[in-house]
Amino acid sequence: MAVNNADKLAVRGYDVVSYFSGEAKIGDPAISSEHEGSVYYFSNEKNKDAFDATPDKYKPAYGGWCAFAMSEGKQIDIDPRSFKVINGKLHLFYNGVGGDTKSMWEENESERLKKAADVWQSN
Repeated sequence: MAVNNADKLAVRGYDVVSYFSGEAKIGDPAISSEHEGSVYYFSNEKNKDAFDATPDKYKPAYGGWCAFAMSEGKQIDIDPRSFKVINGKLHLFYNGVGGDTKSMWEENESERLKKAADVWQSN
């Protein structure tokens, strides 16, 4: 399954390391790294260095697609400000005209986690 990286830009240019501090920060194109065909932006050099040391720790679950949608077998884009770190892994969600999928995810998180993982691994 392809990753969600329009124009090769991961997470719409948000700093994936910042999520682990509880914030969704926009990255700076001048502070970037490439990993597995995607470009990641960071808000500072410290975050870039952390990502470069262990990129798999920071890259989002399910290729950066909406975690809720993945649990239903779909690839839906995300709102990079809607996120949750679960078991040390970044999960992103859609939030827009179609609804807030993070709140729907949280209604049955353990079941959704299993389903999303199954869908992602089967593709």
